[in-house]
Amino acid sequence: MSSSPAMQTGAAAVDRLERKTGVSEAAIMRAVRVIGGALIAIAMITVVLSEVFALDAVNVSSGPFSGVYDTLTTTGPAALTLLVVGLIVLAANNIMGLFGGGGF
Repeated sequence: MSSSPAMQTGAAAVDRLERKTGVSEAAIMRAVRVIGGALIAIAMITVVLSEVFALDAVNVSSGPFSGVYDTLTTTGPAALTLLVVGLIVLAANNIMGLFGGGGF
């Protein structure tokens, strides 16, 4: 598999940095990957839910399921907000623990 010279140069630079510092193997990199992955998952859930609620087929303003739709549209954003705040607290706790600070 051939790649561009710029990609090969960048990969070589990352390999040299890893050999010198071990940064890509540090514990903080694992925490950063987990936090980044969680943020991407939350963003994807937000996009999918906003597209689903934008559909006319889902917009039930009357009938037996109108209460369920109203509950989802009001509780959903609050739940996502709490999820993001919880993620920030856990991320801060994890990173403080890596630097020797307090934690749970």
